[in-house]
Amino acid sequence: MNDWIAYFGPQNRYRFSLGELKIADDNLSVFETGHCRFPNDRLMVHDDRFIIVIDGLILNRKELLDLYQADDFAPLVVKMHEKNPDDFFQAFRGPFTGLFVEKNTHKAVVFTNQTGDSAVFCYQRGDISVFSSNFYLLSQFLKENGLPATFGVQAAHWMLTFGFQIDASTFIQEVHRLLPGKAMYLDNGHWRETTYHRFQSRQIDICEDEAVERIDALFRQAVKRCFDKDLEYGYTHHLADISAGMDSRMVNVVAKALGYDNITNISYSQNGSEEERLAQKATRHLENKLIFKALDNHEFIFDLEKLTRMDFGTYLYCGITGGEQLLSEIDFNIFGAEQTGQLGDIAIGTFVKTASNAVNPNAVRCSSRLSLDDRYETNPEHYENQDLYSLYTRGFLGAMSSWFVRKNYTFALSPFIDVDFLGFCYDLPLDYRRNHHLYWKWVERYYPDALTVPTSRKRLPKTFFEKSVDFGQRGLHKALRISHKALHGMGLTPSSVSARSSMNPYQYWYDTDPAMRTFFGDYYSKNLSLLDNFPETAAEVRAMFESPVVLDKIMALTVLAARNVFF
Repeated sequence: MNDWIAYFGPQNRYRFSLGELKIADDNLSVFETGHCRFPNDRLMVHDDRFIIVIDGLILNRKELLDLYQADDFAPLVVKMHEKNPDDFFQAFRGPFTGLFVEKNTHKAVVFTNQTGDSAVFCYQRGDISVFSSNFYLLSQFLKENGLPATFGVQAAHWMLTFGFQIDASTFIQEVHRLLPGKAMYLDNGHWRETTYHRFQSRQIDICEDEAVERIDALFRQAVKRCFDKDLEYGYTHHLADISAGMDSRMVNVVAKALGYDNITNISYSQNGSEEERLAQKATRHLENKLIFKALDNHEFIFDLEKLTRMDFGTYLYCGITGGEQLLSEIDFNIFGAEQTGQLGDIAIGTFVKTASNAVNPNAVRCSSRLSLDDRYETNPEHYENQDLYSLYTRGFLGAMSSWFVRKNYTFALSPFIDVDFLGFCYDLPLDYRRNHHLYWKWVERYYPDALTVPTSRKRLPKTFFEKSVDFGQRGLHKALRISHKALHGMGLTPSSVSARSSMNPYQYWYDTDPAMRTFFGDYYSKNLSLLDNFPETAAEVRAMFESPVVLDKIMALTVLAARNVFF
């Protein structure tokens, strides 16, 4: 775990305390906690001019050292601040958070990165401000210091309707999350929040061939940044996810093409699923080692409060499925970061099917059982189209939440969210990215061997024959699903879904495991009274838990666990 917490007291005077270094200076306290596997990317400075805290992995740190002709990280940051005092950190690439205080002017800035794989949580009440990269750590700080904290009913509503937080809400009403690409500035005794980076949909004029060439160059740069960080710290063995899809596969393929070896893949899924079968085939084809964890016993389902604490209540508690348990079993003395392919599907692809400036929040929801409460704005950041709305909500605030869990073991990385690469992709015409059109063109031109092993990502059929095969396959799968439900209704199968229906067949597990049903029922009945003072939230939790759909029940339990863990 790599985390920090900073307290600004009355009149914005400050005291500084960091790890074993304890230096008093009025009323700002900064505490650094946990181990650090990448110490040169963590900065802890206190002198007569500045207080600087930066934590994370700065993937382009060496590039910036060369650009600014600096010999170490601290003088580099000072030089960057001198050149661009408002938002010097916008040049960083990777997961990072930080704090910069100018002692002579009493100015300060607190910042998070551009893509949601890191976060800063902010508590402000009167002349007290507390910031932390760890929401649970902040919740405990508030308790220990007797600072008021109220259960966040808006966050609960988002969890019960979307399955994640779509805005800055948290389960503590007085705490908000600093959203991706934002910073908080202290000037003249007042804090203000500003956006320093935001992805755009510029629809630049570029031909497909040039776009594919540029995609490959930027992706290779992004992969190099990720894998070089391992080598920089002497981690000669790389740990990389592998799945049935294309995204993690392409990270591995391009890494191999760039000359990186000693790659160990990790994968976890239900035995016999397409996920397991194709992931293992891909690993053998790549000639990598494989660490596989079978999820048949789905033990992670019972880690309700543990996982809620680790992901800060930002997403369904079991969103990482068996990932946390697998990471806990890995010897990180030889491995560096966890290399992933996260958000590859919406980088060179997209969540949306048609170009429209209209935003439909329902398109990113995990459940439609409840109506959205019209007291809450579902697009408070005013994203200008569905493409960007989906990127920031379902992508950065939803899918990337598992990185808070992963951070307890190592930093996770993905070249697909490299700011330079992702920014270029979102500048492309939407037609290039729709149906992964440019994605397939990129793979076919530069890495055709990656298509040797089948993938769970289906290509849009073009010929009459391909369309006929696709129609037949989809019809067969639909018929199998319907027949399975029908047989279950007649009591001839134990579940309405197949055990091999997905890598995480939640519904099958719930239908066939009495221990899981008992655990869910007991936790619900014992903790629903925690919401007695919040009748509307209690009613929503009750409605979700009474749903026959297991994911609805999981959303309800996540809210109850958050009420327990953070209060």
